[in-house]
Parts: sequence; C-alpha cells; structure tokens
Amino acid sequence: MPNIERWSPFRELDRMRELFAPGWFASFPWDDEARPHLPWGPAVDVRETKSEIIVHAEVPGVNPDDLEVTVRKDGLTLRGEVRHEERRDEGGYRRLERRYGHFHRTIPFPVAVKPDEARAEYRDGVLEVRAPKAQPEPTESVRLKVERPQGDRSH
Repeated sequence: MPNIERWSPFRELDRMRELFAPGWFASFPWDDEARPHLPWGPAVDVRETKSEIIVHAEVPGVNPDDLEVTVRKDGLTLRGEVRHEERRDEGGYRRLERRYGHFHRTIPFPVAVKPDEARAEYRDGVLEVRAPKAQPEPTESVRLKVERPQGDRSH
C-alpha cells in the first residue's frame, strides 16, 4: 500500500517546476528549506457581532509582555517575537518547521471601531482583541442646483 502524503500546494508547484523546467530556479520560496525564513504573521480569525469586532490570533510561544498590539479605528496591528530555544541534536536527523523570530501583521476591520475602548487578553497561546464598533458618522448631503451655461437652449 502506498504511503499517504498530506497535500501541499507548494509541493505541487515544485513538482510542476521540475516537470517543465528541471534545474531552473534551484530554490523557490516555497521549498521546505526556505519556508522557515520567509516573513510570517500569526493566523487570525476576525468576527463581527452587533456591537464589536473580535480578533483571535494564534501566538503560541510568545511572551505576552513581548506583544505589541495597536488598534486604530480601521484596523489592528500585531508585532512580536517568537524566541527560538537552541537545542542540539548531534546524532540524529534534525528538521525545523516551526517559525521563530519577529512578526508583524496588520488586520483591516470591516467597520470603524473605538480604539480607546478596545481590550486584549492572552490565554493558552491565543490573543483575543475586542474592539467596540464606532457609531457611523452621519454623512451630510447637499442637493445641488444644476445650472446651464448662458446661451445654452437645450432641454
């Protein structure tokens, strides 16, 4: 029975690259060895209720004191760092798939919020940010009179 392998779009792109252009582009950004070095940010869920915007961000391994959370009326910015614990494995195969280092992610909100009333809580590797919705600003409208240039007799 053949081995079952988890499907990866990156692996499929790599196979296509090898099929159509063998040896061309020796290291694409989606190669397994290069992937951990790419910039990254936490995975997030953004939910809207009647009264607030709620964001859950996965930030396991981040000390809450190292998190910088900035809320604007139109979005949220997360900055932080996942610190790498140095371990040596002299005798066996070693593979690093977890990401370490600084991250920065900006999440736009679907509606305006009140940044000064937002709050954040960190529990079990998940950051929760709650921001109450701002009242929509009334838009003023003015009806304009359509004028005709002098001498124009069109209807």
